[in-house]
Amino acid sequence: MQKAKHILLASTLLFTSLYATKPTLPEILDPKTTSPQHPQFHRQGPTVQIGILLDTSGSMSGLINQAKDQLWKIVNEVAKANRNHKDVIIEVGLFEYGKATLPGYEGYLQMLSPLTSDLDKVSDELFRLRTNGGEEYAGKVILEAVNRFAWSTHKDDLKLLIIAGNEPFTQGNVPYEEAIKKARRNDIIVNTIFCGDAHQGKRGKWEDGARRGDGKYFNINHNDRRRYIPTPYDDDIIALGKKLNHTYLNYGNRAIREAKVANTRKQDANAESLSKSSYIERNIVKSKKQYTSTSSDMVSAYMEDPASIEKIDKNLLPDILKGKSKKEIKHIIEQKKEQRVTLQKQIRALEAKRDKFIISKSSKQDNNLGAAIIKSIREQATQKGFTFSK
Repeated sequence: MQKAKHILLASTLLFTSLYATKPTLPEILDPKTTSPQHPQFHRQGPTVQIGILLDTSGSMSGLINQAKDQLWKIVNEVAKANRNHKDVIIEVGLFEYGKATLPGYEGYLQMLSPLTSDLDKVSDELFRLRTNGGEEYAGKVILEAVNRFAWSTHKDDLKLLIIAGNEPFTQGNVPYEEAIKKARRNDIIVNTIFCGDAHQGKRGKWEDGARRGDGKYFNINHNDRRRYIPTPYDDDIIALGKKLNHTYLNYGNRAIREAKVANTRKQDANAESLSKSSYIERNIVKSKKQYTSTSSDMVSAYMEDPASIEKIDKNLLPDILKGKSKKEIKHIIEQKKEQRVTLQKQIRALEAKRDKFIISKSSKQDNNLGAAIIKSIREQATQKGFTFSK
């Protein structure tokens, strides 16, 4: 009898131990939870949302430099998209993962920028990035992006995750298969970019991740520097872009106004510090409707809604408009608007000539982060019903 009790007790302890150590999926991956709980998305037209997930472990300095250098090129290419003759709205969000200095209990990752059309904010966060060795949990960062970005729920919008790194896709306690399954339930496409040899990326399941995410798999040389092809139009584009800066009338309290102006100049300097290509492409972006800020610039707000003049608190007006009558304020804003429209048209005309010139001088395809992102976006946007201007 005593022996039977010992056997029963041992069996109970073994069962309890096995049950306690049985791996369980995080509650957030429960298949019953079909929609992520994220901030509300306010749709204003056909939208392309791009969540970029960058490995910032110690060996990824080249990848980060490519992201900084090619942000404006990527935006310019996406800005050529439209749906039913309506210009696309672009939102970009940013996560970093794999850095040892990030909290391990959070999966060595953090969201640097939510999905936003404030592209200067994304640029600013990219230039703050620093690398440091750590653990790269692809499944975890995909899951966090699915649940924390404010994704569109409109069936016609394009929603993409683009993850880049160089360690096996299988690391961490969140299975990448389950994280991607949740992304697809929410109509989010997952593209993967392996920094290194193509076969090594396949062995590390990066290709499988793209297949499961209905996306594309790329391998790139993350230490490659982009070729600059000089054109006769480059300096004129830069000069016109500088003039565009003077067509903005930032409103809000003084600290906010000054910070906005300072960040515009800072991102100009950041782009210029990397390469002439990046600086040219940033100035081209300024000519697009996607580079706007109705929440801080009176000219942008007026172009979207002429009645916005009536809604702004006089105490928040820029210095140039303080003490002016409504008629005078409207006249000044109209002048700035006309200047901006003229400059933007001139830049876009030069952009078209520059694009043709570069195509005529280049036969080699780039193998870098920007090229991979642009290729995947163009193909997937076309499949979704978007068209691209040439």
